[in-house]
Parts: sequence; C-alpha cells; structure tokens
Amino acid sequence: MTPASTTWNSQAGADEPAPGPRERSFLFLQGPQSRFFRRLGLAVQACGSRVLKVNFCGGDVLHWPRPFTRLYRGSREDWPQWVAEVMDRLAVTDILLMGDKRPLNRDAICIARSRDIRVHVLEEGYLRPNHITLERDGVNTRSRLPGTPEAVRDLAARLPDPPPYRHIPDSLRTRVLDTIRHHVGNALLFGLFPRYRTHRPYTIGWELTGWLPRYCTRRGRSKKALAAQAGIFSSARPYFLFPLQLDADAQVRSYSHYGVRDSIMQVLSSFACAAPPDGLLVVKNHPLDNGLIDLARFVDSFARATGIRDRILFLDGGQGRRLMESPLCRGMVVVNSTMGLEALALGSPVFSLGRAPYAMPGLAVTPSETALDRFWSDPRPPDESLLRDFVTILHHQALVPGNFYTDEGIAAAVDGSLRRLGLTP
Repeated sequence: MTPASTTWNSQAGADEPAPGPRERSFLFLQGPQSRFFRRLGLAVQACGSRVLKVNFCGGDVLHWPRPFTRLYRGSREDWPQWVAEVMDRLAVTDILLMGDKRPLNRDAICIARSRDIRVHVLEEGYLRPNHITLERDGVNTRSRLPGTPEAVRDLAARLPDPPPYRHIPDSLRTRVLDTIRHHVGNALLFGLFPRYRTHRPYTIGWELTGWLPRYCTRRGRSKKALAAQAGIFSSARPYFLFPLQLDADAQVRSYSHYGVRDSIMQVLSSFACAAPPDGLLVVKNHPLDNGLIDLARFVDSFARATGIRDRILFLDGGQGRRLMESPLCRGMVVVNSTMGLEALALGSPVFSLGRAPYAMPGLAVTPSETALDRFWSDPRPPDESLLRDFVTILHHQALVPGNFYTDEGIAAAVDGSLRRLGLTP
C-alpha cells in the first residue's frame, strides 16, 4: 500500500465522482484560519466545479470538517507523492492556498506547475482594510503585478477605472477567536496528525506564554499608547513613522533580510546618524505581536546605545491611520508592510527596506535607489498618477473586496473570489 493510499479518510468515494470532460476541479490546501475557505469551497462547488479540501491539522478540521475533505496525516517527505496522486486522480485544474511560502503549499505549487495546473494564492490585502489578496501564481515578488513604472503605466492605460470604494466592517476580536479555535483544534486532534508541523517559527505553547500576558494588559497598553500619541500631536514636532512587522511574518522572512530586531537596529542607527535633530521617530508595534520579544525594552536599549533615546517613541498600540494622516508625519519606513501602500495612498513618502510590490521608482523608495540615510532629510512623496495606475492594477489583478473573518466580509470576499476565478460573470 502506498503512503498516499494510507492517508485517505473514511469519506472516500462519496465525495469523488469522476470529473466531467469540461469540469474544473479545485484542490484547496492550507487557507486562512477562519470559515472563509469552507464558504468559498461550497460556493465553487455550487458553480458546478469539483472541490477537494486537504486538512493537515486539527485546526483545519474545525474550520472545514466536511464535506469534500481529506486528511493528510503523513510526513513532509511523503507529501509530494501523495498530493501528486491526488492531482492526477481528480484531474485537478486549479489549486487554492494561503501563503505560497508555507512548506506544504510550496511543494504543491511546484508539482502543480509541472502539470500546468493553475495556482491561486490568497493573502491579507495589499490595501487594507476592506480587501483580501487573490493572485495567480504567487504574491509579493512572485506576483504577476508589473515591477517597473513603465509597465505599470502601460497596463493601467488598458484597464477600466477601479470600482467605487466600499467600506466592509472587519473585526480583530473575531480574528483572534478564529485563531484560538484553530489552535484548540490542533490540541484536541493532535493524535490524528502527529507528524504535522506548523510553518510558524514558534509552537503555540510557546506563543501562549507571550500572548496571555499581553491579553491581560491590553487595556493598559492601549490607554498608555493613546496618551503618548496625543502627546505627539500636541508637541507639534515632525516625526517619521516606523511600523513593526511580526517576527514570524513569512513576508518578512522570505522577502527581506530583516527579522524584527534587525530592522530596528538598521532604522534606529540610520536615524541617529542622519535624521534632522528636531525630528522624532515613532516606532509602532504590530497589534498582533505575540510578546515573545520584549520590543519596548529592545527599542529603548538600542536608542540609549545610539544616543537618541529622547527622539524615539515606542507605541504598543495607538491609531496607525491617524498617525499616517497627521501633517506632522514626514514619512514612513517599512520592511515590506502593507502599511507602506496605505501611506502612499495618503501621499506620504515611504522607504521600503525589503521587497514589496509597491517598491519601485515613483512609489516607495528602495535601498537600490537611495540610502536610508538620505531619506530622512529628503523624503520623496509618491508620483500621484503612477500611484493611481498602480492601484487600478491592484484592483483588477490582486485585490478582492472583503475580509476573512466577518460575515459581511466573507460574503463579499467569496463573491469577488468567484469572479476572479472565472466562475461567475
């Protein structure tokens, strides 16, 4: 018996009618930690296409228990053969997944390409809030988005205007609860998936040692951050904004040379050397930081060491949008955060340390274009017409209205995804 055949669960047969000659057959792999993937899968099936979801862990099972599911309980070494047999057996035409850098997803992408199977990759929205990302082949540097100003202008000239802006409510609380549900599922069903290993660098048990204290202190941290933010505005001192990304973020680990501490050291040392002496640097922590690294302490220690402690303000909370919109904000430095694109949309200068779709001449400044040391004294705002063209392309090739967590957001994202997949007019 092959490794692949030992891992089919008891639902085999009922969910596997042979695909018709013109029927599309979708293989869903790891997706967001929410009910979005299941709702999308059921909608794809209702459009007349075949659907199979592979569950790799207990969290996957809790978010999509059935129908059209299979369990993969094998090792990473056996996975390529297993998924290749599934692709061939079900005549798979398309695969959907979230995170093209997760090991199991990455293996499947390579195998799909060898079979000329279409690959559709989901991620959090390039432009937030109100959007998710759904692209062919990959995201970030694997994206099909044009990478030069000339290519952006040429493609945008052939596209219609983007749809009107639509506000879609999101919920950080629901997102956190869905994440908890995922990890509870992993714990409860661990015996079914003893070989599963998360793509994240930390185990959930270790992350809980950071999350729980942060949850208990969230109100105090928020109050302190808002008070500090008000102090920034009342001081009338110009500032640059430096939003931190998660140390476990695959976009940081795969598309830059910076962990969170590396980026802090790079940015603060440059600010100490070259920034105007009257300016501040506001370092804003990520709202989903797990607390395993004491970033406030590290920032304070490095600011002391570089002699700029009185010019650095660490916010463990606050309102990112208000900080970007303030006329006191002179610009933003990011690794490759989507906040960079939000800042560009507000006309703010952005310096991108890592690779990002918006990092190109005329949009975000990059190290290949000029040194960070020069950015502090000569921040360059984006080219408005180029930015409009880039956003137009994003709406037509990458963005889908909605989110992964709220009922309204999921409904919008499912409808938009079906259109992007070519399943509805």
